[in-house]
Amino acid sequence: MGMKSAPQMPPPVDTSVIDETKKKEAALKAEKDKMLSVNKQGKYGTILTSGLGVEEEASTAKTMLGGTVV
Repeated sequence: MGMKSAPQMPPPVDTSVIDETKKKEAALKAEKDKMLSVNKQGKYGTILTSGLGVEEEASTAKTMLGGTVV
C-alpha cells in the first residue's frame, strides 16, 4: 500500500505588484490634492475685500446719465 505524499506549500506571494500599485495610487492622490488646492487658491484670489469688509464711505450722490447732479 502506498503512502500519500505530503502536500506542497503554495509559492510565496509576490508583493512587488501590490507595493507598486500603492505607490502609484499615493502619487495620484497627491497630484489630485495639489490640483484641488490650486483651484481653491484661484477662487479666493478673486475676492477684493478682506473679511473685515469695505470701510470707506460709499458715494451716494444722484447721477443723471453718468454725471453727478449738484
